[in-house]
Amino acid sequence: MNHVDVKEAADLWANGKPLEAGRLIYESLPLELRPGWASRILRLVLDRSKIQSSEIDDLLIVADNKPMWKDGHKVFDRLRNATLELDDLRRIRAPSVEESLQNYVLSLAELVAKVVYNATTPPDEFDEESGWRIAAYLRWLVDRQWPDEAFERQAWEVLSSV
Repeated sequence: MNHVDVKEAADLWANGKPLEAGRLIYESLPLELRPGWASRILRLVLDRSKIQSSEIDDLLIVADNKPMWKDGHKVFDRLRNATLELDDLRRIRAPSVEESLQNYVLSLAELVAKVVYNATTPPDEFDEESGWRIAAYLRWLVDRQWPDEAFERQAWEVLSSV
């Protein structure tokens, strides 16, 4: 990403337009770098949240191994099932703060799985904006879950690095 794009993305990120910032950043990344970028963002969130999930662990293994990227769709399906289980729980009772965060992190992981799978240029790729939405999810966490300057700085550094 060139200097002008970084500045424009930073302005969009800071001014409440994280989806647009995400689009600019994501579209500037070569296809083969997108899974690593997305998984670094997820790792940042996992480090902060302390959420643990076997489905997310599997996703990170797939994201780290290019020959396994084609398995991104299968991992997405497992993540979606875990997210739907939490949604079912919400119909029965109000979720705890931890369950709500876990649901959000699982949804972010679904986006990462889509990015990983799409990096294989499959005929049945997921929506192209899946990668853009990662920035919007991250911004929500910065603004609502962990609104401190240190995390905001870390989030931007990971989001804007290749």
